Amino acid sequence: MFRSLIIIAISITFTNPTFAFVKLDGYFIAEKACEAYQSKNRQTNPGNIVVQPDMAYRMLGINKEGGDYFQVHVDDAPVTDSRWVSSSCGIHVVEADTLTSGAEDDANGDVVIDQTGTESTDNLLTLSWQPAFCETRPGKKECRDLNDGHLPHTTRQLSIHGLWPQPKGNDYCGVPTAIRNLDNPDNWHRLPAPQIDTETADALEAAMPGFASFLHHHEWIKHGTCYFGEGGADEYYDDTLYLTALINDSAVGDLFFNNVGKEITGAEIRAAFDASFGSGSGERVLIKCKSDSGRTLINEIWISLGGTISPESDLGDLMRAAESTGMGCKRGLIDPAGLQ
Repeated sequence: MFRSLIIIAISITFTNPTFAFVKLDGYFIAEKACEAYQSKNRQTNPGNIVVQPDMAYRMLGINKEGGDYFQVHVDDAPVTDSRWVSSSCGIHVVEADTLTSGAEDDANGDVVIDQTGTESTDNLLTLSWQPAFCETRPGKKECRDLNDGHLPHTTRQLSIHGLWPQPKGNDYCGVPTAIRNLDNPDNWHRLPAPQIDTETADALEAAMPGFASFLHHHEWIKHGTCYFGEGGADEYYDDTLYLTALINDSAVGDLFFNNVGKEITGAEIRAAFDASFGSGSGERVLIKCKSDSGRTLINEIWISLGGTISPESDLGDLMRAAESTGMGCKRGLIDPAGLQ
């Protein structure tokens, strides 16, 4: 068995079925636990071998074109290490930066990144005030939930938009053109899902309301693929969650929570960063506003970061290591939940 180091996992579509074994290159990525048979017809399984989800097995072939069983290599399997696994149990992947025929329809498979790049040390953390975002997008699922009172935490904290490796334009690293072409909100559910564990997914669902609209798929494909953390998508999102929690647990989070329905200034936001993370940190914060029926709403804050992010990182040090930025919006309203 091999841990998969493929750029992207894609299903292969076959045509013109015959009855001959077809040799295949690449790997089989198991999506669920399934028996690996010595004989697919008699379904014998010496050693009771089961392929494990999210593991890669060297691909040997398929029983016929358009067939229903892949033959894969399973290390140390007794009697024979060539085993048959139902094609419904996973997908065939190739080490390539191209899509096979019909793969666009199957692009909602898992993305698995070969982390050969250097981890990004120039990043932009973007956080949203969700009620302001939802004023102009009330039809999105997370906005319907918020406006119906089902996401009260989004009125108490800033929400994750993304963590963007810089400079601007540093995105879609190693992502095939066909996948990039799918990257619009209507198709985010079809993008390859980031490989994150259950704990990270649960925390992200709470901290990123757009999770309900598959924003985490988009952010990973566009930005996370250029982060190059050793832990892949899981590290990318764990680092994002860590930084976001530091801000929400600080005077910055208190400033937003205590002023819902009121106007605050960009200078106050920057001063809250200085108070929480040290003098000079506020100069690395850009405030973004939007107009809504004659009101000016604080929509997002963008935090510039320099250096490698880790669970031990001091946020003030990361901010002061980045270049200072303009303030952006000078004042705006902290919008309450619901359409105003």
